[in-house]
Amino acid sequence: MGNYRSKLRRAGWPEVAVNGGKRSRSSPDGEPSRANIKRPRRAEINFLPNYPQGLDATSLEALRQEMVEELKKTEKDLMMINHHMQRTFALRRQEIVQSSLPIEDFKSRWPALFLEAQVYAEFHRITNQNLPQTFFSSLNKYTPQLLSLYKTKAGKSGATADKMAAILNDYEEKDKNGICTVRTAVLAGLPVYFKEDASEVFRTSKEEELDQAWRVQCQSQL
Repeated sequence: MGNYRSKLRRAGWPEVAVNGGKRSRSSPDGEPSRANIKRPRRAEINFLPNYPQGLDATSLEALRQEMVEELKKTEKDLMMINHHMQRTFALRRQEIVQSSLPIEDFKSRWPALFLEAQVYAEFHRITNQNLPQTFFSSLNKYTPQLLSLYKTKAGKSGATADKMAAILNDYEEKDKNGICTVRTAVLAGLPVYFKEDASEVFRTSKEEELDQAWRVQCQSQL
């Protein structure tokens, strides 16, 4: 296996070459062989792919710059953005795995990645799984246990118990059989249960303000 990986490294195979240059007889000043090993995490099927056939770093960088300019427009060509995001996937993965850019620098280089649709698409490119389907499937699986924990917490005394009781009371007053109602209650209860600030995670509004709040949220994602 070691000889096979050496051949892949010499051939320039990205997933193997990325860990090259470690300390050895020919490179005594290199990093220790076990230091900073870059390997796929669980479910990362496309960890460090090759560039698309016929494209190189220069041509992919040009596509990236086109996307940055397109996102500055009021009317964005989302189809073009999705196409370019697909083609520049290998370049983006190299930057993430090899360069480890600060998040602000990466966000300025790849603003399209922070669109909701592209979050889902990138997850699928890396893992070959549907993010919303995977998330909601797991959420549905653990909903009964979470609601049971919430009810136990709400039965105690204290500020956290009062907040949890308010969430459950709101849930009880609405359609308990509605899947959206159940999911909302479970998600809203998580930060309360763990005593964390949810202000940056959830946005709430009165019913008469809902349309305006939705418009603001959509604009912030584009």
